[in-house]
Amino acid sequence: MKRWTPDEIAKLKDMAQKYPAAKIAEALGRGSSAVFVKAHELKLSLRLKKPADDETPDAGVQATRIM
Repeated sequence: MKRWTPDEIAKLKDMAQKYPAAKIAEALGRGSSAVFVKAHELKLSLRLKKPADDETPDAGVQATRIM
């Protein structure tokens, strides 16, 4: 089992509620279930917030993998 690094946790916190869990998992190079479990441990909600009318959550953002 791969341990979570502080950078991965920071990225998870930053992406939570902005991107779907599958996209977060892809960006972190982890499985969706690992993302759900870690979010639960950190008491983070992964439920997406509705963007404002003029916001697009994916605008100009590309998933990057953290090593």
